[in-house]
Amino acid sequence: MRMFKRVEKIIVDEKRYLIPRLSREELIVATNIPKNKFAPLFRKCTDKSFTTFLNDLRLDLAAKLLVEHPEYTVEAVAQECGLPKMQTFYRLFMERYKMTPSHYRRKK
Repeated sequence: MRMFKRVEKIIVDEKRYLIPRLSREELIVATNIPKNKFAPLFRKCTDKSFTTFLNDLRLDLAAKLLVEHPEYTVEAVAQECGLPKMQTFYRLFMERYKMTPSHYRRKK
């Protein structure tokens, strides 16, 4: 658990999840977590993969920005959240919220 707290602190507190191409290798080096323990650590502590963990943080922020900043375009929100490819942003948003970002904004 202590190992996970180390990596979570770097990802969340330093807002590295906003880096579009954040790599496992970068975090492995930054935290000194053995490569073979990295993926299992996320599964054990979050019941998610590393990528899903990052994307969930990004989508949480996207949902917040869509509501709190109606002046931002959907594209600007996606960029701000570390998901610069619009196709990927829309796909992930639809999977999680079952509606488009624009529809989410209107409903909230």
